[in-house]
Amino acid sequence: MVLGADKIVRMIRDGIVVEDHKSGKLEKKPLIENIGGDQIDQIEGTTVDLRLGAIYRPVGSARLMRESRVTPRIEKIMDIEDSPDGIYLISGGDYLLFQTIEQVNLPQDLFGYIRPRTTLIRSGIPLETAFISPNYQGRLTVGMKHQGGNEVEIQMGFRILCIAFYPIDGEAVPYRGVWQGDRVSTNGEEERPF
Repeated sequence: MVLGADKIVRMIRDGIVVEDHKSGKLEKKPLIENIGGDQIDQIEGTTVDLRLGAIYRPVGSARLMRESRVTPRIEKIMDIEDSPDGIYLISGGDYLLFQTIEQVNLPQDLFGYIRPRTTLIRSGIPLETAFISPNYQGRLTVGMKHQGGNEVEIQMGFRILCIAFYPIDGEAVPYRGVWQGDRVSTNGEEERPF
């Protein structure tokens, strides 16, 4: 059963108890940080829209082995802090990483499911998304491959994703992976994959 808008708004405004991924201590945080009041007021159905905060381009190769991994180095193309009204021109075939402005803070009993907004899909830009595990805290990073034939302009702050939250029935294993926080890549460095 998906959380309704009323519960999502309450968890944003009143906060929820989460385990801090650095200290391990319990603390109260909003379910979603860096969210605008207009986003809260415009929740439709059971999802919250999330906005584009940064664009990265993977450069170089990757090496994904059972005992180690190296994901490509990345270059930051644009972010909302340096260019709040910035517009980026996406060409057909481009592969980029999009990161949200908002940070999600999932407690151990909630699971997040993200999907691209249909405006991007209609423009030839489906997003590659993942599930958001319990205890994940940070901005969300998704892959984007422009499959259309025409260029698309996208502005920082444009609503790219929607997220729904699902309560977990039973006990979940909390996320303790390397992508916790705002991390986008291993940036060409080798590390263990778990």
